[in-house]
Amino acid sequence: MNAGLASARTGLRERKRRETRQLILAEAIVVFRNRGVRAAHLAEIARSSRVSQATLFNYFPNKGALAEAWVRGEIDQALERAAVEFDGRGLRAAMRTFCRQVSEIVSGKNDRNARLEAWRESGRANSALPVAAHPLVQALRRWQESEHVRGDIDAQTITEMLLESIEGGLIAGLRRELLEADLTKALRTRVDLVLDGARKRNERVTAPTAGGSTSGWLKRPVQSR
Repeated sequence: MNAGLASARTGLRERKRRETRQLILAEAIVVFRNRGVRAAHLAEIARSSRVSQATLFNYFPNKGALAEAWVRGEIDQALERAAVEFDGRGLRAAMRTFCRQVSEIVSGKNDRNARLEAWRESGRANSALPVAAHPLVQALRRWQESEHVRGDIDAQTITEMLLESIEGGLIAGLRRELLEADLTKALRTRVDLVLDGARKRNERVTAPTAGGSTSGWLKRPVQSR
């Protein structure tokens, strides 16, 4: 078979797989919003997507995988939009934009309960760890090379901390029914705390004393010399 033809066919199959996956996920989100995650049935989602349940299972092995693809996919979507600013505006400014964009995506929709159910169904331990090619990992490594971010913690660990703080902030915001502006502020506070801990000049912090005194803990962190 001609190599070019084989490549074209492979590309067509991959595109069809992406389109099928997107269709299933889109239909699942509609069902989740209308019925709730717990009450939704995979058979109903398969029918809405015009695929067999066997085909659905090829893309999403269970309802938790669909729920995770919904709520974590929105975080990935906002991150992709903010990633273009990682070089131009700097990491902190880009992350603040990221927080605003995440808030825009999840706010203004009457699906708070469904989203909370989706987070419960997906499970915090199910998500894959960020890989080296992750845009946030790459941005943090560049900042480590320029000595703006401490280098004694690997970039993937800092990325995990940032993403976990965002997820936790979203879940708390949904529970407290925060409006978009308040959710953005809450997410930015969490992100700023992680980034402050990752600053190059903030590598040593005075620990609490054995007797429980917090006087040293609350002092300004000791700067590296």
